[in-house]
Amino acid sequence: MANKKNKKKATQKKNTAQAPSSQATAKAAPKAATKAAAKNTKPQRKADAKAVNAKAKAKDKKNAKPGFFGRIKQYFGAVKSEMRRVTWPSKKDLVNYSVVVIASLVVVGIVIALLDAVVGEGLFLVSGLRG
Repeated sequence: MANKKNKKKATQKKNTAQAPSSQATAKAAPKAATKAAAKNTKPQRKADAKAVNAKAKAKDKKNAKPGFFGRIKQYFGAVKSEMRRVTWPSKKDLVNYSVVVIASLVVVGIVIALLDAVVGEGLFLVSGLRG
């Protein structure tokens, strides 16, 4: 950010050193603007103000939060576009993934059952509650 500011200052210094006549035209420009502003009449100013207000209202309406059903429509539109981007697996891949998940569930179930039996036997031995 600082580099951009320094570059901008350097270019401004070059421009002012190279073109002193541009400063004279820059001073003349505000005078022409004031003359043009003096020529504006009230009806033109009102028309300009109405145009500006109309643009502001259109911008506010565009940026306004959509209603309940508008938000629902936007949500389903976003879901639809995301579903188009999904890379769906082939039938072969789906079968392979399913087999891996089922095998993992079986292995984890056996491990939990073994741990439960070991901990249970340990508690019975420590407490001596067997009859």
